[in-house]
Formats: sequence, structure tokens, C-alpha cells
Amino acid sequence: MVAEGKPVGIVYNAHMSRAREFASALEERLRACARVWVRSIEEMAGEPDCARDASVVITVGGDGTILRVVPSIAPLGIPLMGINLGRIGFMTEFEEEEALEGVPGVLAGTGWVEERAMLQAEVLSAEKAGGARAPVVYHALNDVVVGRAVVSRMVRVRAVVDGVLLASYRVDALIVATATGSTGYSMAAGGPILPPSSRDIIIKPVAPHLSLDAAVVVPGSSTIELTTQSDTRCMVSVDGHIDVELAPDATVRVGKSPYVARFVRVHPPSHYYATLIQRLGLVWGQEGYRPER
Repeated sequence: MVAEGKPVGIVYNAHMSRAREFASALEERLRACARVWVRSIEEMAGEPDCARDASVVITVGGDGTILRVVPSIAPLGIPLMGINLGRIGFMTEFEEEEALEGVPGVLAGTGWVEERAMLQAEVLSAEKAGGARAPVVYHALNDVVVGRAVVSRMVRVRAVVDGVLLASYRVDALIVATATGSTGYSMAAGGPILPPSSRDIIIKPVAPHLSLDAAVVVPGSSTIELTTQSDTRCMVSVDGHIDVELAPDATVRVGKSPYVARFVRVHPPSHYYATLIQRLGLVWGQEGYRPER
């Protein structure tokens, strides 16, 4: 798993109290078998080329940490392995208590690589708050969301799929999600859960009013155009951490990204289903599944 002569990168979430300490312990553990560098998410953002020579990047945090790191390494084809210090960890492979022992074996070659689809969002006529021009293209592992920027107002969004009108929505937001994102905001809004290997795309309205309320699943080859048709201020959010204000009548064009997220796995693919209910925080009782206390 570790290419000869290439280092292992460790990226940690500095906003988690024990992440830096755990990253240091992991660095010490891995130095016997590989060259290692360590960065916080913020440090990595300030050094965009630091991961270019890595054979694998290990994240220490949770799913949010992964979402911030993937856009930097997916274009380079570098695989990622997540260690969960957070609450859910849908995308991570190891829990904190098993990582120090488990990671060295995976890096020695016992793991396999899973590829997950990503989205490309092209934002047309968009401006960041404050008036600065926004980058045109973003890449998302979870979802692209067009919605309101004002709490008390709904927005109108016109959705066109492959040139054909799907619906004109009056909603709080409209979610376009990958299979990976199907267990995130889309699921919270009542959307379906897709298998991680799926390339399909979910379109899910949030709190629709007198408009289509069901989720629609389209092929991964589809192009989805979301056009704002409202005087209410609108935003587009990419993976929940990039927020761009949209100009009136702006269009966000969403489709398959040319990149994929590559995850190092040690468990078999079926492990996803074995841990799904647990990661959703549900337990089985006499009345069926209920939230875990």
C-alpha cells in the first residue's frame, strides 16, 4: 500500500481536542515503516502541494475531516484512510481504539481500495458574499445544495435533467447527492440510502411546499441544472463547508466529477451494511429500531 520512497501523510482536525495528540501517536507508530508528515486541515489548505508526493493520506477526525481533504487529493489519485474520532464516521475505516494497531498492517499491503463517485458543480453567475468572484468549478463527495440564504423565506428552484424540465420547486433547499452523501443531509430530508458503489445521483427537496416532494434518482451520467427563480437570496453549499451566494437567476450545473474518491479499506464491502444501523445511532428493541440513548 505504501509506495517505495513516498511518505504517508496524516491530516488531523485541529478543532477536535484529542486529534493532534492522536496524530502524533500515529506518526510515532508509523515511523518504523515509512516516512511520515503531519498537517492540520488548515495547514494543508495553506500548502496545497504538500500531498502531491504522498502514497496515502490518513485523516484523523471524522467524516467532516474527510470532506475537507478529498478535494485536494482526489485529482492526484491518492487514496485516503479515515480514523474516526467523531460521532458517526460513515466514511472512516478505523475507530480510535483500533487504529494504532490496525493501520500499519493495512499500509503493509493487507487493504484494498474502494472508489466512490464525486460530483462536479459549475456555478454560473455566482458571487461570494462581499462581491468577490467565486471559482467556477467545485468537486463534492457528499452533495451540492441550492437553498435559501435567509432563514424565514422559501426559494424557487427550477430543476432540469439532461435538458428536460423535472420540476419547479418551492423549497427550503434542493439537494443533489452522491451515494456517499445519501447517508447525510439527503437522508435527513427523507431521501433513500444508496450502496456506496452506486454512481447514481439523488435529487431531494427539503421542506417542499405545493411541489414534488419525492426523491428522484437519476443515472450518474446525467447533467442537472438548478436555476434560482426567486427574489429571496440563495446560496449553493458544496459538501457543507463551501458556501457561495448566488446572483438572481443563477444556474448551478451538476454532474459526474472526472475524479473519484479512493478509500483504503480493510473490511469487506459487506461491512458497510453490518455497521449501517449502528452508525445511524439506532438499536433494536421490542418496538423495532429506536435511537440509541
